[in-house]
Amino acid sequence: MIATGSAAISDNWLHKPWAGEMMRCIADPAADFDDAIAKDWPEWLPLEPARTDAFIRMRLGSRLLRDQDRGASAIISAGHAPRTRLAFLPVSDAVRLICLAAAWTGVPSLVGQLRNADVVATRSVLGEDALAFAFQAALLPRPTAGLMSAIGASKLPSGPVELLHCGAAMFGLAMGCIPDALQVRLRLRSPASIWTVAANACRNDSAGEDAFHAMRRLVRKRMALWSHWFD
Repeated sequence: MIATGSAAISDNWLHKPWAGEMMRCIADPAADFDDAIAKDWPEWLPLEPARTDAFIRMRLGSRLLRDQDRGASAIISAGHAPRTRLAFLPVSDAVRLICLAAAWTGVPSLVGQLRNADVVATRSVLGEDALAFAFQAALLPRPTAGLMSAIGASKLPSGPVELLHCGAAMFGLAMGCIPDALQVRLRLRSPASIWTVAANACRNDSAGEDAFHAMRRLVRKRMALWSHWFD
């Protein structure tokens, strides 16, 4: 058993493949923090050392989460659900997955782009991987009408930023209703514009299962390294 605050929880999750990333999420919430959360950062301490020095960064994380004393047990308990484990993906991989979801959502508009300026703009926002995936995604089943409505894409967005926000909303819906302590951690991540949308979408919704199945399909197709987390 592991004691977390006033609670003692089973340690049978320690051998799980996602255990390390879950502990990192709990212990080092500022590991990927966005500069936007550091508005009152002291001038005498440059941001870069705070990013690279684990001690300083973890102190920052503790300060940001000072009202979340009991968060660890809630996060560990929530980790039993495959949907919640999306939150434990390394941030760079999670952002990549969001971009893939955005490309899948926007297939009809992305594959029809003819102007070079549009392609360049899409590549700069979604990345080369997601742009290339859009042509493969044209062969996949389209998102359900309910899912498109839930992520605000009933009228298909044409701009890459709007598509990216749709992908972030799908990521959040796929996780469903998660503990407040985990949702707070999502809001610290960079880029804040994406993670705020994802965190706001973490709720119980009839389209949540569709969103999770979509994310799991995308993981299997493009990020197979993580697929066993969600079986």
